[in-house]
Amino acid sequence: MQKAIKNRTPIHVDLSPNRDEVYSGICLKSNDEIFIFNCFNEETKEFDGYAIIRNYEINKYREWDKEELEEINNNNSNDFVNKLPLEKMNNIFECLSELKDEKLIAIFNESDNDSYFIGKIENLSKKDVELKLLNENAEWIENENIKIKEITYIGFRTSYEKQLLNKTLNDETDF
Repeated sequence: MQKAIKNRTPIHVDLSPNRDEVYSGICLKSNDEIFIFNCFNEETKEFDGYAIIRNYEINKYREWDKEELEEINNNNSNDFVNKLPLEKMNNIFECLSELKDEKLIAIFNESDNDSYFIGKIENLSKKDVELKLLNENAEWIENENIKIKEITYIGFRTSYEKQLLNKTLNDETDF
């Protein structure tokens, strides 16, 4: 894995049997606690935002082959490299601390792999994060407290979060 990080080689990360998910992208950091990567968007065929997952969920990974590398439409990975304070992001709590000023993040937790929360961090303690939630219509709704130890995935700065954020900004100006 360290070689893939050093060379910025795109990889697929398989989470089965924990979850039926395979994530693709460029690993930026991996330690005993977390795995941080620049996501690859299969639809647009370019790199898109970041994700953080718990390292214990990773069952296996593999580097992309030549054919997969040729599928990249726009190698915009340099837009995402060296943009995070990786030295300060060693566990989920530290990652959330660094993301407290993000306008939107997505969080999956271990109790429900099919749904997730999108919102902005309102409060953070060593045990919990409180998100001001945004629904699928880009409307701010109630707050949700999530136990940090139950978080399995954090996504941010992807096109999905940007699209929702733009919709909230447009709705706020439509008086």
